[in-house]
Amino acid sequence: MTIVRPRAAVLATIGAIAIASGAYFDWLGNRSPQQVRLQDLLTRPEVKDLTGQTLNYWTSMAAPLAVAGAIGILGALLLVRVLLWLSFLLGAATAGLWVARIGFADGAAQFRVADVQPGAWIAVGGLLLVLIGAAALRRRAATDAEAGEYPTTQAYEAA
Repeated sequence: MTIVRPRAAVLATIGAIAIASGAYFDWLGNRSPQQVRLQDLLTRPEVKDLTGQTLNYWTSMAAPLAVAGAIGILGALLLVRVLLWLSFLLGAATAGLWVARIGFADGAAQFRVADVQPGAWIAVGGLLLVLIGAAALRRRAATDAEAGEYPTTQAYEAA
């Protein structure tokens, strides 16, 4: 009989919640993911004085973070490692795209780590927790005492 490591599932759940909640804080340049249209992030280079902000939450960059968090929470609650890995990959791709397009738009020489705001750190910390949780969420062989099994009658007869 095997048991699941519950600490890994709790760790992954906390990480998935952190990924989703990172969308509600500022990331770079005092801009939150809710203020950046996903289409602009994917199709056009970032303009420094972008005035058009997205009006719909699901068309902003916050949507992939919310979806990644939801997939991670679902994976942790159902104890499915594939969903946790998918959550990690989606969150990492979103964060990487955000940093590549916004952070390095003016050139890598002008980008400083001090420019990174709390939302990005929360999301990156959540990604690390999901990664650790997904790696640790595997089954291990349980001993007889952990599984609640009692010795068989053959063991009593041998003693």
